[in-house]
Amino acid sequence: MGKVATFPNDARALKNARVELKTSTDLKEMLREAAAAAGLDLSAFILNAAVERAEHVLDNQRRRQISDASWQQVNQLLSEPAAPTLALQALMRRKKDGKDEK
Repeated sequence: MGKVATFPNDARALKNARVELKTSTDLKEMLREAAAAAGLDLSAFILNAAVERAEHVLDNQRRRQISDASWQQVNQLLSEPAAPTLALQALMRRKKDGKDEK
């Protein structure tokens, strides 16, 4: 028995969506050969590769990396917040006194 594709639980439980794609005969044969080498059927092989790539792309989109210098600057700004401007102080006083009602 070949390897079973590993998908997120919800993707494995509900297989009612269809994905179709066109490719060349040569590419299809290469994919079929690779799938057989991995012990998977062609659909599972392609879907595994697509899921891995999708997770990678989404992880990169969700996680932003910054340089050490930028990280230090962010931490410094957070630990030493700027003093409020006069305009902000005036706005805060108006809100506190209830004078900003319309």
